[in-house]
Amino acid sequence: MDNASIMPTIIKLMGGKNNIKVVANCSTRLRVQVSSPKSVNVDMLNQLKNIKLAKVNDHEVQLLLSGDVQKNYQALIKTLDFNDEGKKKRQGPVDFVTRFIGDVIIPVLGIITVCGIMKGLLILALQTHLMSSKSGLYLSLYAVSDAVFYFLPVFLGCTTAKRLGIPQFYGGLVGAALVYPTITGKALNFWGIMSRSRYVSSFLPVILIVALMAPIFKWVQPKSPKVVRNFLPGLVSLVIAMPIGLLAVGPASNALADGFSWCIQWFYNFNPIVAGAVIGALWMYVTLYGLFGIVISVVVINIFNGSGDLTLAVSIFNVLVVAGASLAIAFRTKDPSLRDDAYPACVTAIFGVIQPALYGLLLPRKRLFRLTALASAVVGALAGWWGIRKYAMGSGIFGLPTMLNQTHTAFLPILTNALISFVLGFVLIFFAYRHDDDVTSQATSGSSQTN
Repeated sequence: MDNASIMPTIIKLMGGKNNIKVVANCSTRLRVQVSSPKSVNVDMLNQLKNIKLAKVNDHEVQLLLSGDVQKNYQALIKTLDFNDEGKKKRQGPVDFVTRFIGDVIIPVLGIITVCGIMKGLLILALQTHLMSSKSGLYLSLYAVSDAVFYFLPVFLGCTTAKRLGIPQFYGGLVGAALVYPTITGKALNFWGIMSRSRYVSSFLPVILIVALMAPIFKWVQPKSPKVVRNFLPGLVSLVIAMPIGLLAVGPASNALADGFSWCIQWFYNFNPIVAGAVIGALWMYVTLYGLFGIVISVVVINIFNGSGDLTLAVSIFNVLVVAGASLAIAFRTKDPSLRDDAYPACVTAIFGVIQPALYGLLLPRKRLFRLTALASAVVGALAGWWGIRKYAMGSGIFGLPTMLNQTHTAFLPILTNALISFVLGFVLIFFAYRHDDDVTSQATSGSSQTN
């Protein structure tokens, strides 16, 4: 669906071009930074046909439009005549760090998801004797599935360099050096100072070392004579940044990442049932307020270091609860238009996208929204009780195999919890649904959206 034609209207309702500072997007919505939130006409935005949700959070306008979010983003910045980065913006330190890490990690999530699903399917193939661990097919596929985790610093080095505006291959080179056999895990002597750290599968050291290298590169480049400008900035920045990185930045960042991971794992392990219930109850609100990127920036440490993550595991069961709830609404409603929305929302939720169900079905019906969150808390508690963790990225039903690794191979609890999630969401909403839930006036919908 092409929303380019309504972009001028959207801009006008947000206070005009002069009121808009920055345009960005996440996986589901546009995020527009404005100078004056009072100039934004939220009510009129919500009345536009192609806008499913518009709301203001501080100085940020969040727009959930129909159609592809990336196409909507490109249409908006083209209408505004912004650059591809949607202009630069001023951010607080916490917001800057989480968004920066998200910008670096998100481009890599696709191949991490592919490899994580592949690794889980290979474990299932071994368990069902469909493959031998010594076969050429298994070994080749396992190499592909494991490579992204082993060489993760190489990929993140490239994305970090791109984010910081220097040639990507210099960032990749830093990452490759970190996993080089004579570097990783070996004691290095820098003028009598010993440094030892392991960088295979790490993510924070390469980000910080490239961040140290980037300003040096940018400072040297304009000062270099044209004849040596092709290589001198890279040479100088590498010679300075790599020793400092290996001596101080790398070990310190590894310790920092390990500390974060320990704190998160302590929360999970102190009482896994309570932790799972809390995560499950809150996950729909995380999605509602667009906080997924911030959460990912924190818990992704557990994915990269191989310890597994409960939060992301519970998120998979949450989407299945929402899928079951959507199907129940489709069965119970007498409103044909609502039924037409509920069936596709169920399908998209099964594959990991709950926004259509969340904004179109549950949020306007707060009682059903809370009951769905309750069901999510129950299956989250069960996930904690079974000790389920997620070891790679992956959404919806495709995320189920990513809860397996070489030491955690029991798929039955995962499958059981997935079925319970869908059935519980369906049964709870099926019997709780009242026919007055069919009535969703514009006023009811608008009040739900702005809360």
